[in-house]
Amino acid sequence: MLSFFAALFPQQTTPPLTWLSRFVVLAICYGVLGFVGIQLANLSYGISLIWPPIGVAIALLLRWGLNLWPAIVIGGLGLQLLASDFSLLQAFILALGSALIIALHCAWLEKTGFDRRLEQVADMLRFVAIAIISCSAILALFGISLLIWIGRVPAADLVTAWSSWFLGDLTGVLIFGLALLIFERQKLAVLFQLKNLLALGLMLVLSAEVFIFNQTGLGVALTLLPMICLLWIAMRTNLVVTSWVVLCFSSLAIYSVYLNAGIFATLANPTMGTWLYMASLGLVSLILSVSAAEARLNAELMRRAIAATKTGIWDLRLDDKMLFLNAHLLQNLGHGAYPRKQPLPEFNPLIHADDRVRLQQEVQAYLLGEKPQLKLIVRLQHQDGSWRDQQLEGAITERDLNGEPKRLSGTVVDVTEQQQLQAKLNSQAMTDELTTIANRRAFMQHLTLCWRQYQRDHRLAFYLILIDLDYFKKINDQYGHDAGDKVLQGFSQLISGRLRQTDYFARLGGEEFVILARAESEADILALAEQLRQAVSTLSFNVLTQPEFNISASFGIAGCAVNVQTAEELLQQADQALYQAKARGRNQVVYFKPDERSP
Repeated sequence: MLSFFAALFPQQTTPPLTWLSRFVVLAICYGVLGFVGIQLANLSYGISLIWPPIGVAIALLLRWGLNLWPAIVIGGLGLQLLASDFSLLQAFILALGSALIIALHCAWLEKTGFDRRLEQVADMLRFVAIAIISCSAILALFGISLLIWIGRVPAADLVTAWSSWFLGDLTGVLIFGLALLIFERQKLAVLFQLKNLLALGLMLVLSAEVFIFNQTGLGVALTLLPMICLLWIAMRTNLVVTSWVVLCFSSLAIYSVYLNAGIFATLANPTMGTWLYMASLGLVSLILSVSAAEARLNAELMRRAIAATKTGIWDLRLDDKMLFLNAHLLQNLGHGAYPRKQPLPEFNPLIHADDRVRLQQEVQAYLLGEKPQLKLIVRLQHQDGSWRDQQLEGAITERDLNGEPKRLSGTVVDVTEQQQLQAKLNSQAMTDELTTIANRRAFMQHLTLCWRQYQRDHRLAFYLILIDLDYFKKINDQYGHDAGDKVLQGFSQLISGRLRQTDYFARLGGEEFVILARAESEADILALAEQLRQAVSTLSFNVLTQPEFNISASFGIAGCAVNVQTAEELLQQADQALYQAKARGRNQVVYFKPDERSP
C-alpha cells in the first residue's frame, strides 16, 4: 500500500508552467462537469445517472501524471461548496476521499503494466476491472457512507443508494473517461471517411428516434438499428473512433432521460432502462473494437513479418485436398510471384521422391495425435531443377463439429544454406584438420556402429589395425614440427591410397592411427598390414637442405572373437599387440594373442 501512495508523489519532470496549466484544467473540468452531472441528477438522493468528473479525472491522471491528483481535491471542494449545502469539512472529506480513491486506482493500473493506448484486449480488461468497476464501486461506497454519516441517506437504503451511485460513476468512466484517455486526432480522423460518416449519421438519426422523438411507432424494433451501426463502426474503425461515437450515442440517451422522452419513457423505471441499454451497448462496442483492432494489428504484424522474412505459407483443406500457397513460397522456388491454389496431387512432383512417403507419414502421425507437432525438413524442387532443403512446420487450424481435423496450415522456410553449413560443421567436427581423414570422435562412432552390427550378426566380424609411426618424436626434434606435419600428411595419403572403400582409416591422435577392416581370415588381415608396413618403409621425405630420410611404423592387430565382450576391449587388444610390436624392435606387424599380453 505504501508503494501506491508513493506513486502519488513522483519526481517532478514536467516543466512547472505546464504542470500548473494542467492542474488548473483538471480542477476546472472536474468542477464544471460535476456541476453538469448534478443538474442531470434524477435518481434518489440527488444521484446522477452519469457522473462525468470521475471519467475525466482518471483519463487526465493517466495521461498527464498522478501528481496532479490534488487538482481533483480543489475541483471537488469548489463543486460541493457551490452546488450543494455541505459544510466545509464535509465537502473537504468528500473531495479528498474521492481524489485519493481515483489516484490510487490509477496507480494500481500503472503497477499492472497498463498501456493507455488500449491496443490489447488485456489492457481493456484491466481498465474495466480496475478503473470502471473497482474504482466506481469503492467511490460509491465511500460517498454513500459519508451521506449516511451526515444523515442525508437512511442506513436502510444503503444498497439502493450505493447501486445508483455506482452505476453513475461506472457510466462516467466508460463514456467520458475512455474517450478522453485514448484520444488521438490522427486516429479520430478515420471517422471522417465517407462510409463512417454515413454510419454515424444513420446511427444518430435512429438514436434520436429511439431516445427522443418516437414518431414512427417502431421504437422497440428500431432499437436494434443503432446497435448495428455502432457495432459496424466498432469493427471497421478503431477504439478512438468507437469511444467518441459511444459518447455521442450516450449523450442522446442522457438527454432523453432529462426530457423524459423516447421509448424508454413508458417503462416503470425509464432511467434504469435507458442506462442498461446505453451502458451495455457501449461496453460491448468498446470491447469489440479493441478485439477487432488487436486482430487487425496482429494480422498486419504477421503480414509485415512474412514480407520481411519472405516466409512461405501453405494452407491445406483436408476434405478436398485443395492446397493454397502464398507468393513468397512460390518465389522462393522460382515458380512465379502470385499466390496459387491447386489440388495437392499437382504439387506432389515438386516434393523429392525420397521425401514424399516420409512427409505423408509425419502428417498422418500428427493428425492422429501420435506426434505433438508437425515439423520436418523436405526437399522441394526449384524452377532451375535443383533441390532445396525446406523446413516445413504446420498445425491444425480448423476442426469440424466432431473435433476432426478439417484444415492444416503452416510455414515453409528455405534452410538449404543452413543445412549445407551444418553439414560442413559436422564434417569438420569429424575430420582431422591436418590429415583430412576421420578423427578419433568419428572413428569411435563408426566402431560402435560396427560392433552393434557384429553383435546382431557374427558374420560381420572385423579387425582393428593400430599403427604408430616409429621414432616420430625424433623427427620433430631433428627436422622441426613442420617436417613432422608433412610426415603425418604423407603417411595418411599413402595409407588412404592403398585401402579399400570398405576400410575405415582414422587418426586417433599424435602419430597414432587406426584401420577398421573386414577380411576373410587372420592371414588376410596380416597380409594387408604387412603390405602397408612395407609401403611405409619406402616412404622418404626431403626437408630443405637436410638429407633425405625414411620412416617406419609398427602395427598391432586384433579381431572380433567370442571372448571379446566390448568394442573397447577389442581396441585394448589391438593396443597391446602394438605394444608388442614396439617391444620387439618396431617396424613390425603383431597379431594379438591372449598369452602375449603386455605387462
